[in-house]
Amino acid sequence: MAASDVTLVRKEANFTSLLVPSDFTEFEDFEGFTVAKAEGASIVITPIIEQVVSIKEITRDYMVELVKDSYSNVNVLKFDNAATIGGTDAVYFLFKGDDNSSNNNNTVCYINLFFTVDGQACEQEIVFTYNTGVNTSLETNLDTIINSISLE
Repeated sequence: MAASDVTLVRKEANFTSLLVPSDFTEFEDFEGFTVAKAEGASIVITPIIEQVVSIKEITRDYMVELVKDSYSNVNVLKFDNAATIGGTDAVYFLFKGDDNSSNNNNTVCYINLFFTVDGQACEQEIVFTYNTGVNTSLETNLDTIINSISLE
């Protein structure tokens, strides 16, 4: 299915709602995460956890260090630790790199959401990954998908 033939469908996983391309599978639990996949692309949503690090402590170098075991030749395209996504404080980290397990060059967008639940500081990560330059539905619609994110 060509990326241009794909529609976006609202789905919910781990208390997060977002638009997902119609060529993706349903979200399924996988080793504690919720994952939806399409050819050459995936969306991973972590469970909501107690905040481990403050948003101000997350720097560009912190994020590069975080991914270095999984990716080599990391090229940061965008970093913003003062983003607002779905009305929530967030870190936006977009990079290209060589996946050490598949040898694919991937583009990866990490979104870290920071919020409070019943007085407890919490965080959640959403990770969008696609093969670089393959014109996946995720790549074509990434900005729209990110702008659709909301906590339920």
